[in-house]
Amino acid sequence: MKQPKISVVVPIYKAEEFLRNCIDSILSQTFEDFELLLVDDGSPDGSGAICDAYASTDSRVRVFHIPNGGANRARAWGVSKASSCEYITFVDSDDTLPITALQDLYALTGEAYDIIVGTYDRNSKRYVDAEMDKLELVKQIYYYNIASSPYAKLFRRELFDEQTFDLPRDFVMGEDFIMNLRLAFACKRKIRVAPIVVYNYNDNAGGIMNTFHYTLDYLARSYHFKQQAIPEIYRKQCMPYCIANALMATHIIVGHYYT
Repeated sequence: MKQPKISVVVPIYKAEEFLRNCIDSILSQTFEDFELLLVDDGSPDGSGAICDAYASTDSRVRVFHIPNGGANRARAWGVSKASSCEYITFVDSDDTLPITALQDLYALTGEAYDIIVGTYDRNSKRYVDAEMDKLELVKQIYYYNIASSPYAKLFRRELFDEQTFDLPRDFVMGEDFIMNLRLAFACKRKIRVAPIVVYNYNDNAGGIMNTFHYTLDYLARSYHFKQQAIPEIYRKQCMPYCIANALMATHIIVGHYYT
């Protein structure tokens, strides 16, 4: 049986309002050589039934119902169940893909690259067409010049291991930043960045981005996990990025809560 080139992993929790639009946008892709892994993260609404309905009519769809463990664990589950694909990409269940997203990303792949980075429709950062090594990617993520989101990227399947998603259950904001760092340092090839919109972000009022509240303790934990994600041989070189990121993050958070 021919294995798909791309596995699309969608973690799902309380998403029934948006889920059909999300799934339809993926199944309508001009690039058809993919599988869609829907991970129902113990959702208490009708999301699981919606997933099962799609799986019954499209052989590209595979559904997994698991106890609630958070988006990070759901992504890890999806990756662990992915076929022997070449690449992994992630889509959040309240977002959608432009119809040519997978085609545009896959067109940039090749033996020279481990990660393909596109952008999303609401991103204010203007990406340039470039290739870079792992340290430059890490620098740009730390400086917020490249989004640390899990989506709008293709990751070579072999980059993932048992450490990629290894974080405590209660670390629910910024886990994608850690994932991106770990995958960047796993790279053996270069990274391709392109100024192409391959993702439609829905600013969901009920989503974690709009409901999570930081504490000083959480900021300290986040800094710790970010530092630990950097292999020892690179930590001295990356320390300026870490410090700058901590200062920028604090400034953003203070501005959000107190202006």
